[in-house]
Amino acid sequence: MVLIAHIGGRRTCGPCAGHPDPYACPRCGGSSSPLTGDLCDRFAVAHLLDGLLHDLPPGPAAQLAPLREARMAAEHPRTVLTWLRTSASARLLHETAACGQLLTHVDLDTVAGSGRGAAQSTDYLRGLLVAFGILPPRDEHLAAIERHLARTLTRHPKYAMLLGPYVRWSVMPRARRRATRSASTRGRARWAYTRINTAVALLEHLASLDLTLSEATQLENERWLAAGPSTRYEVRDFLVCTARRGHSDDLLVPHRGKAEAEGIDEDTHWDLLQQCLHDECLPLDVRVAGSLLLLFGQHLTHIITLTTGHLDHQDSHQTIRLDSTPIRLPQPLATLLTRLIDQQPRQGWRGNTPGTWLFPGSRPGTHRSVSSLARALTEHGIPIRASRATVLVQLAQEMPPAVLAPLLGLHVITALHWRRRAATDWTAYLQARQRALADRRPPSGP
Repeated sequence: MVLIAHIGGRRTCGPCAGHPDPYACPRCGGSSSPLTGDLCDRFAVAHLLDGLLHDLPPGPAAQLAPLREARMAAEHPRTVLTWLRTSASARLLHETAACGQLLTHVDLDTVAGSGRGAAQSTDYLRGLLVAFGILPPRDEHLAAIERHLARTLTRHPKYAMLLGPYVRWSVMPRARRRATRSASTRGRARWAYTRINTAVALLEHLASLDLTLSEATQLENERWLAAGPSTRYEVRDFLVCTARRGHSDDLLVPHRGKAEAEGIDEDTHWDLLQQCLHDECLPLDVRVAGSLLLLFGQHLTHIITLTTGHLDHQDSHQTIRLDSTPIRLPQPLATLLTRLIDQQPRQGWRGNTPGTWLFPGSRPGTHRSVSSLARALTEHGIPIRASRATVLVQLAQEMPPAVLAPLLGLHVITALHWRRRAATDWTAYLQARQRALADRRPPSGP
C-alpha cells in the first residue's frame, strides 16, 4: 500500500517523500498541487486499485476493469482514495469478486440480506457498479418490494398461500405500471411495505383469536380497524384480493380518507414564485425546485426524478417535458435550469460518477431523496402541500382535465378531482364576493 506522508503540511505520496521537490511525483510524471496533492492521490488510487484487482480471477478482473479506468480518471481522487481505504463497500467489492464469479444483482441481494449494515454497503456498491456499466440497471424499489416479501414470508411462512399471490398479482403489477410512467422513488416501496405489513397484522390479530381469514366477520374486521392507526385501512386492497380468490368473505373496508390541502392566497403564491425566480440569496436547487412546484404544481417525488433528458430546445426556446407534452419554460426558469446543470458544484461522488439527474443524490447514480428536498424548501419558507394545491386549482380553472393530465403528468381521475375542487372554490369565492358587496351596499330609501 502506498503511504501518504505530510511534508511541511503538504500531501505527497510515499515514493516522493525523499524527493528534492516534494511536489514532483516520479511515478506519475507530474507535479502535485501544494494544496491538494491530487496527482499523488491519483497515484495512490492506482496502486490500491491494482492491488484490489491483482489477485482476482480473470473473469471478475475483466468485469471490474471499467471501474478501475473510471476511478483513475475521477475528478476528485482523494474521495476515491478514502473510499478504497475505509469503506465497507470497497471491502465487500473485493470479497465478493475474490470468490471467482462474475458479480450479479443476486449476489449483492444475498449479501444485503445478512444485516442492515450489509444492506447499506451493498446499496452503495450496487449504485457504483451500475453507474459505470458493470451491472445492468434495474428498478431497485421494485426489487426491494420482492425482498421485503421474502423476509416477511421467512418470518411468517404460514401466510405464504395468502401473501405470495397477493403481492405477485396485485401489489407488484401496480408498482410496475407506475414505474413505466415515472422513475421509482422510495415512497413507492413504502407504499407496498404498508400493504404487506397491514395484511400480516390482520392475520396475526385473527390468529390471536384462534380465527382464520375465512372465519373473520365484518364485525371483527371493524373492531380491528377502529383499535389501531389509520394505516390499517390500507388492508382494504388485501381483503379485496382474498375475497376474489375465495379465501375470505367480502369484508368491507372504507377508503382511507385524505384531508384536502389548504391553499395559500394569490399574493403569497406569486411572492414566493418571484423569490424563487430572482432571489440570488436562495440556494440554486431550492430556486429550481420551488419554481417547478409554484409554476406547475409538481409533486416532489416527480421533481427529484427529473433528468437532463426531460429538457429540450424547440424554436430557440427551452422546454421541459413533465409527461407527454413539452412545456415552454419562462426565461428566468430556463436560465436557472441551465445554471443547475452547468454551474452547480459537483463534489465527492457527485463529481466522480456519471449521471443525468437534475437533483443528484449523495450515493452513486441516485437522485436526491424527497425528505431532503422537502426540508430544504420548508427551511426557506415554501409550504409544499399548500403551494401545490393552489397551483393545481388555478390550472384546473383554466384547462380541462384531458389537457391538464398529459401536461403535468397527472392521472385523468386526479385531474378531474382538481377540476371539481376548482369549481367548488370558485363558487365559494363568488358567493363570498356577493356577500361582501351586499354588506357595503348603502341602504335604499329615505
